[in-house]
Amino acid sequence: MPDGVSELLPATERAWFRKFFGVWLRRQVPKHFHAVRLARGSADVLDEIARHAGPVILMSNHQSWWDPLVAFMVHERWFTGRPALSPMDVTQLRKFKFFRNLGMFGVDPDHAAGLRSFVRYVGERFAAAPRSVLMITPQGKFVDQRIPVAIRPGVAVLAARHPEAAVVSVAIEYAFWTDQRPEVFLRAVTIASPSDASDARAWHTACEQAMNDNAGELARCVQSRDAAHFETVSGGGSARIHPLYDIVLRATGRATSIETGHRAGGVK
Repeated sequence: MPDGVSELLPATERAWFRKFFGVWLRRQVPKHFHAVRLARGSADVLDEIARHAGPVILMSNHQSWWDPLVAFMVHERWFTGRPALSPMDVTQLRKFKFFRNLGMFGVDPDHAAGLRSFVRYVGERFAAAPRSVLMITPQGKFVDQRIPVAIRPGVAVLAARHPEAAVVSVAIEYAFWTDQRPEVFLRAVTIASPSDASDARAWHTACEQAMNDNAGELARCVQSRDAAHFETVSGGGSARIHPLYDIVLRATGRATSIETGHRAGGVK
């Protein structure tokens, strides 16, 4: 390995595999989640970003194994046809090599030269395919959603070097409302360029602040438990209860739907 260059495992994106994986994911999501909900206004943001002529840098917080798959769902809905790429720990990608077919490439996040290899590789991909979408979780590790977002420097360096790229934050949260399965909540905002668009430190501050503000606003919407704050992307029908209990309720002539309008302040 040359001095100052960290080993990188390139992606081997395959359109047929992405199509197959998309079918599999569309079947899996309803099994694990009651609904996928998008905060009001986010669809307009993503629609606008989808029309951007250059590359897109889409960053999200990282709290769950599902995060990259949720990003994949966003790509399939808004960025179909655009090349996708996403970094992954190189040791993990060697174990799960099939992810390379989805556009994932392996980097060593702990190597001193890993940042340079990451920036160089993404720059090459942007040059070869100017409408590429980089999907990245810049925290670089699983972090509880209640902890403020702190990002690694790579994404800011990229934004500073590629003024032609649109930068967007997609906050993700998972929560239980009324169903036995959790729900996925998303909120998208565009990250505005700092006054000095070539300043990586300024980009770092802008990205981190935007991600924290976005996550905070999404949390407030989720905590309200008000579906009016969201557009339902998938699912969201009547909440289900255990099938055996459902049979008992039906046999005794009682309602089987879950009541959501509980009064606050306890039983009176």
